[in-house]
Amino acid sequence: MLTILAILIGAVGAATTSYNECPAILKAAGVSDMFAPMIAHSVHSLTLEDIRYFFDADATEENGIPTVNFDLQSDARVLPNAPLVGYDDDFSTMGMKAFDLVMRNMNRTWWGITNYNTLETLLHAYHMAEIWEKTSENYKMVARLLDPESDICACMTDVENNDVLNYMNLLAFKIRYPGITSGNKTITDQYMKDRVKRSAAYKLSIVIELRSAVVNFDGFNFDLPDVELLGDIAEKLVDNEEVITQHIDSAEHWQFWKDLIKEGMDESGFYDLAVFLFCSLN
Repeated sequence: MLTILAILIGAVGAATTSYNECPAILKAAGVSDMFAPMIAHSVHSLTLEDIRYFFDADATEENGIPTVNFDLQSDARVLPNAPLVGYDDDFSTMGMKAFDLVMRNMNRTWWGITNYNTLETLLHAYHMAEIWEKTSENYKMVARLLDPESDICACMTDVENNDVLNYMNLLAFKIRYPGITSGNKTITDQYMKDRVKRSAAYKLSIVIELRSAVVNFDGFNFDLPDVELLGDIAEKLVDNEEVITQHIDSAEHWQFWKDLIKEGMDESGFYDLAVFLFCSLN
């Protein structure tokens, strides 16, 4: 970590940086090779209220942090900025504010993560808050040392080219169409047949987890509508990600989820996320 800090201290004054230079620049700064999928996973449900609480009290609605649109009926699967969602400020803790947001939306079929029950939706909210809490200490360190005009920040915020936006769109598809990358044709053929958002045929869902495989997005244009991309995603982006078979409806099934979320990110992931958030917000 001391080596990384020394690099950050020297990372001032960005020159014009081509994206071809970015892998070497980020590696020298201690950013991991898996930063893009990790960041997509870690900020996909981030709200402006969360940013202001955990990272930057002065953050604006134009914050530059893409997130998955939890309105699953919207044609816009990814939002360009973490949104203001309207936490109830009559509550004094973030835990109660997140709880209230989930409960206010619990009857909205097309909100959140496909076919999660209420306990799973609450677990997801608390799990993400734990990630942000752990990242906040790294963020304070990065904020002291890193120049937002550095080439490191230029590379980290180039989401159009560094695959962060691609992984965010892929995650949005997995949330809307559970099992779309499973390679299970029984599932994917149903999506191809129905060509509708969140086919009700199977009542499926996924566990939102960090996948270690690198994805090749060559030829994908996520500006296209869902119906034009479903076939290619089902065929070309297979990662064998399975759908949920154990919902939180018993102590035994809770143990499965508990073990899964405890795997979490390692320290390099919190560092990568802190660098990305600082660069995006400054």
